[in-house]
Amino acid sequence: MPVDKKSSVEEVLKREKLAKEFEKEKRSSEQKAIEQAAAKLSAQSLETSPETAKTSKFITNIDIAFSQAKTDLRFYFLNDGTYADDFKRMFQENEPLFKRYGITSQKYLEYIRESFDRYKKIHDMMPLDPMKPKHFKYVEDSISELVRMFNQRFGK
Repeated sequence: MPVDKKSSVEEVLKREKLAKEFEKEKRSSEQKAIEQAAAKLSAQSLETSPETAKTSKFITNIDIAFSQAKTDLRFYFLNDGTYADDFKRMFQENEPLFKRYGITSQKYLEYIRESFDRYKKIHDMMPLDPMKPKHFKYVEDSISELVRMFNQRFGK
């Protein structure tokens, strides 16, 4: 009696196909995020004067990271109020320092999320509670403390 041996070739081909589809979907979502950021910047440049439009014509990594994060449920609080713009401004103010220590815009966003999660855990808040000015101040202080620690530890 011949024993039916299942070939793993089909399974490997199926995994490769799924991996290719995942990469394709990832690229398309990144492209959409870039297009959204570009559309937002062009809309802002139409509202502002020509001088400011010239300075903001390039899409930066932080713009891409924030537009991707706004579609991610873990960063739901960025859609409330002007918190996203405030966090983006803080990143841009400290960007040379962050670059020097290898903190990318994605790592920065993760740090913001972790800091807000810490605040929610300390104060027994629900997981999807909205960010309020008091909460923003805590996260802002946390980022300032991170910058201060970098300067103190690595010297400046």
